[in-house]
Amino acid sequence: MPIYEYRCTDCNTRFDKLFLNIKKIPKKIICPSCEGIEVKRIISAPTIHSGEGGVDMEALQSIEPEKKVFGRKELKAAEEKKRQIKEEALYGD
Repeated sequence: MPIYEYRCTDCNTRFDKLFLNIKKIPKKIICPSCEGIEVKRIISAPTIHSGEGGVDMEALQSIEPEKKVFGRKELKAAEEKKRQIKEEALYGD
């Protein structure tokens, strides 16, 4: 059951999809954020485990962190906050 990671070229949203059968992966993947079909499969960082069953911290630290991707809930909250700031700037408290 592979999990593939994608990035939408229209809205730049990053998301992943779980496929139950590798032979049934659709040719067109739809972005869950904007419903666009211009998506690219990206290479995900592999999960690395040490011999003791824990995470290899040195390997993890060598991977550069990526920008945080916002979901719909966070995006709506940010848009509402932006609207409130604009109203306060225009009309005061």
